[in-house]
Amino acid sequence: MPALGPLLARAAVGYRKRVDEKLAAAGFDDRRFPDGLILRLCRDGQDVTISQIGRELSMTRQGASKLVAGLGERGYVTVDKSPTDAREKIVRPTLRARAYLEAATAARRELDAELRRQLGDDVIEALHALIAQLAGAEPADLSEVWREARAEIAKFDAEPVEQEEP
Repeated sequence: MPALGPLLARAAVGYRKRVDEKLAAAGFDDRRFPDGLILRLCRDGQDVTISQIGRELSMTRQGASKLVAGLGERGYVTVDKSPTDAREKIVRPTLRARAYLEAATAARRELDAELRRQLGDDVIEALHALIAQLAGAEPADLSEVWREARAEIAKFDAEPVEQEEP
């Protein structure tokens, strides 16, 4: 029997793909990692700066600025100068961002309901118990997840690409 960790990672990727399919069907086919994280940081009506986003994602201000610029180009956020600090920029979600977040929530609820119908309450409750056992009592530190994901991506970027001889 395969190890549980890789199976859970594979399941998370599969879950994300199915949510992405539902989002694409709802008109949001341009999702990138970590769009959802950034948009959730900005959604509560409080001013969020690019520096704050960088800290939350454990990345540089420059890296966060690039991610925010991508969201801006796709119509999900606006960026304005901070009224209190000329070096800072305030990131605000657009109506498209709010619609995306609503569609993402609806997609996850719909997928959860589909899985519950297919697998039954007992299996879903057992899965929740397993995840709670593995996750522990502390809330997940998403900045740690982001840091690890960036490290994994960097490994691939650092590996030389073998080219065929002509």
